Amino acid sequence: MTHRKILYWLAFSDGLALLALVFVAVPFKYLLDQPLGVKVLGPLHGTLFLSLAVTTLAALGRGLLRPGLAMMLIVGAFLPLGAFLADYKLRQAYPELQA
Repeated sequence: MTHRKILYWLAFSDGLALLALVFVAVPFKYLLDQPLGVKVLGPLHGTLFLSLAVTTLAALGRGLLRPGLAMMLIVGAFLPLGAFLADYKLRQAYPELQA
């Protein structure tokens, strides 16, 4: 698996984890007093985010990723739907990720 493909899957997975955390686990915690989802998804999202950040910086350092796209991946990871926009831009920039 190529570095870019790993980056693609990390961005996608981090986006899903953030959406589940924000729109499922947090409401369950505060509306239904069920904190288990946050206890599980919080660390999972944190791990995926850190993995995405390290992989993005490594790809940038190796010249496998343009600086603007790297910044979009990092910033997009902070926004609930931003990761999917960055993921879309990543697939546009590197067609080999389409398969």
